[in-house]
Amino acid sequence: MDNTALARFITSLGSLNSYGSTVLQTKQALDSHSTKPLRQDADDIAIFTDALKSITAIQKVGFSTEGIIAINTQFDSPSAEQPKWPGHLRNAYYNEDDRIGIIIDENTQKFYTPKEIITKADLDEIVKEYQLSNKIEVDAWRVFARLCKLQAFQDGNKRTALIAANAAYDTFSTEEYLVLPFNDLDRAEFTIHLMRYYKAEKAEAEEQAFQKMMAILPSKAERLIELKKPITEEKTAKTLRLKPQFRNNDKT
Repeated sequence: MDNTALARFITSLGSLNSYGSTVLQTKQALDSHSTKPLRQDADDIAIFTDALKSITAIQKVGFSTEGIIAINTQFDSPSAEQPKWPGHLRNAYYNEDDRIGIIIDENTQKFYTPKEIITKADLDEIVKEYQLSNKIEVDAWRVFARLCKLQAFQDGNKRTALIAANAAYDTFSTEEYLVLPFNDLDRAEFTIHLMRYYKAEKAEAEEQAFQKMMAILPSKAERLIELKKPITEEKTAKTLRLKPQFRNNDKT
């Protein structure tokens, strides 16, 4: 089995957090069934290990409410990126760790506050919407966006959402994985529109943000070419003095 596409999927998934291992290192880890080729960082090892566990879990259960919960339940490897209670649906009324806010503007520290109590009915609604859809690529991405905004779990929600969207679209069988934009700038813009999707209070604004997200994603043809493209050895960059383009205005 050629693990090239899966390595690119895991790297894309990891970009939602702080995954620093390269595509080549990730493929070597898949080929050798070992985390030794990865950057020896607890977060990288956890993201890699739990991605494989969660894919196996939802393949067994299938795309469903229980399948979505099964994904997050696998996020239990030692790492600061993990939920304290994997697979637990948030209830901010009785658990302080379930009271979360998502920062949507680093400078102003404005944040999005999701529902305080999440039940299986919330996940049922997302699953049912997909089942009643045409089940094309855009419908799978709606699963991703809606799960991200719902913030059903303490942590790992975007990773859960991307794996769930792929399970819905059955890419774990076809290896035609849904991935985030390959280009760093496009991925940053995609994330900005996802934050606008979070912020949207009306259906029209939410749909506008979603369509902007979709416009940035690679086409299916571009995605399949990139997923299957042979991995070349990453070159070591020269030492440079890096200057940030996004600056925090707080001088204190």
